[in-house]
Amino acid sequence: MGDWQSVSIDGLAALPDVAGVYRFRDAQGRILYIGKSVHLRTRVRSYLRRDGGHSRQTERLKFEARTVEVLATGSELAALLLEGRLIRQVLPPFNQAQKRFRHYPFLKLTLQETYPRLQLTRVLAADGAEYYGPYSQPHFVRTIAELLSTNLMLRDCRDLSAIRHGCLLDQLGKCLAPCRSESVKAEYQQRVGQLRALLRGEQRETLLSRFEAQMHQAAEREDFELAARWRDRWQSLRGFLTQQGYLRERIRLDAVAVQPGPPDQGRSVQVFWIRRGKVVAEQSIPSAWKPKQIKTTIEATFKTHFLGLWEESTFVLPQQDLDEVQIIGDWLYRHRQDADLLWLTEVEPEQVVTVVAELIAQQRLRG
Repeated sequence: MGDWQSVSIDGLAALPDVAGVYRFRDAQGRILYIGKSVHLRTRVRSYLRRDGGHSRQTERLKFEARTVEVLATGSELAALLLEGRLIRQVLPPFNQAQKRFRHYPFLKLTLQETYPRLQLTRVLAADGAEYYGPYSQPHFVRTIAELLSTNLMLRDCRDLSAIRHGCLLDQLGKCLAPCRSESVKAEYQQRVGQLRALLRGEQRETLLSRFEAQMHQAAEREDFELAARWRDRWQSLRGFLTQQGYLRERIRLDAVAVQPGPPDQGRSVQVFWIRRGKVVAEQSIPSAWKPKQIKTTIEATFKTHFLGLWEESTFVLPQQDLDEVQIIGDWLYRHRQDADLLWLTEVEPEQVVTVVAELIAQQRLRG
């Protein structure tokens, strides 16, 4: 990465209009705000417009800032990562929403149990369970989890062995009641399979049709209050299931992103190795490197971080990494069709080194 370029507030026209990170400083040199953009000059100048339309905080920043520093990163992904790390390190006063990593909850399906249940959790572990998320709306996701469990008649009790003769959900006909009889085991596992498909964003039409039918039946009986409740459930569930295919992947994504290097480094290339939605290795490939040196470096990184990838089914993700997972997940989803992005699970292990080397060669030609 190159050096920071500093200019006064009156000299913003000298800023480069490339991807990178910027930070505002006050008269004492304190960092007030850190941001990123694919067009640095345009973005920074937007804070200082005189035509209004700013938030109260941006208006304050406009008057307190004296200098701006920018660092060209070469790619949006590099800028995103640097911005997040700097914010967590410096905690600038104007980055209020990003001062602490957010405790995003996950949905946990306890597949390690004979009769799995769906629950909300903020702790991830390699315990045999299947995790989905992270989510930014805990209350909404908890409601969806209850809707799914209830309609599939899955248990929500913590200790199955403590219940001998059924519970309230059993009496209400909202649970298959494996606590009373193991004869429901096959049916229970089938419904768990349906739930897993739904959480992957698949087979959603059957459940949505069931909700829609309940809504129409209530309307035909002129029970409009109940019909409205079923309508709200249907709309919430439809929105949730539509997003599931990509939200779940945020914690299971394994990819390699080959991006252009900083503009002051010629035709250098940056390689980001992403494991479970987190960048585990960043490599800068100078333009002078020969193909053999590139392949040796790629092979060493792959062996270090990705051996066993195709067999593993569990993972551990510390809470402090969730912000980065969220950032990387969003970026990967937006760029999922890019030619310079390799999804590792879509190629055989022995092909990875060759494919990544080809992507680097192509990026050099575009440089």
